Amino acid sequence: MKKQLTIIAVALVLVGGGWLLSGHLQRNVQRAVAMSESAPALIATETSIAQNASTEARTMPRPVPLGSAKPVAAPASVAVDFNASLEPAHVAEIHKALEELKTIYGSAGSLDWEAARRLIAQRQKASEELVERLAQLGPGGARAMAASYTEADSTRARLLLVRSLGKVRDDQAPGALEALLERDKSFSLRKEMVLALRQRPEASAEQVLTDMLANEGDAQLRFASAQALSGREKALPALAQRLRSETHSDVQRELVRSVGLVRNDQAKGLLAGIAHATDDSALRQTAIQELGRTFGARALDDLNRLLSDPDEAIRKCTVTAVARVKNAAATALLQHTASTDASPIVRNSAIRALTQ
Repeated sequence: MKKQLTIIAVALVLVGGGWLLSGHLQRNVQRAVAMSESAPALIATETSIAQNASTEARTMPRPVPLGSAKPVAAPASVAVDFNASLEPAHVAEIHKALEELKTIYGSAGSLDWEAARRLIAQRQKASEELVERLAQLGPGGARAMAASYTEADSTRARLLLVRSLGKVRDDQAPGALEALLERDKSFSLRKEMVLALRQRPEASAEQVLTDMLANEGDAQLRFASAQALSGREKALPALAQRLRSETHSDVQRELVRSVGLVRNDQAKGLLAGIAHATDDSALRQTAIQELGRTFGARALDDLNRLLSDPDEAIRKCTVTAVARVKNAAATALLQHTASTDASPIVRNSAIRALTQ
């Protein structure tokens, strides 16, 4: 029974709790489940999660110093005129959606486990449908959502609007999210705004994320911004510059992964430089992993040189990266390492890679 309740708790964090990803919130729910023996208590917990959204603890230390490197210049603001008149039809549709949201998350009463599970699934589906409905508003919809956000009476309502801004068919959505990022102080909501910007295809969304990566003081938000910029070729200079000044190890490694997903020769060169020249062994290993995972055979020359590195951990990590490349050249490198490396740990790693 407790295992089933724990499963519900995880679902509540992802669905009923306003889609928040905070580890602190998850621990709170788990503690509530440990003290609970009934499905109604779970529903009550679900109702309270969104109300605590702005007070949860950070999962990474803060503040984190930004380093001595000069930050990239802040991009020109993506102006959105919130004083312009709003389309009445948009306002009415948003108001209707928020009222429906209240109904969806109304009191559930006493439920058994199966009924509670069905209710969670129904709420998830209904919430997703509301997001899709608001995403259809089109031009002018982003301003109307931002205006409604400032008047929303619950965290759950604000989260719905943020998620909708990530999908709405309106190129002013990045500017609306930028304005809300500047106004709102809630860490959880600001993180959701970064995730919404990640979904936006506009260059202006990339500008906002680049600015956050360069100037944001919270390590978790820089982490989310680096993640949101992953694979964006035009963001590569900003990712590289942040790597030169970033001091938080988790953010550094996420930056390296984001660089790898750009997948061009410049990204490969940047990863190779980190793998060869950085003092931080953990960061070097992340770069080596990305070279093997993303570039494969194109990275064999760099990986070959790393097989001669004096650091045993680096050589072992390189063996794993080479093993990802399924060609004759990679096999030859593994065979040479298996027979000549000075470390039995590295030799054994190469032997295992050859026999798998």
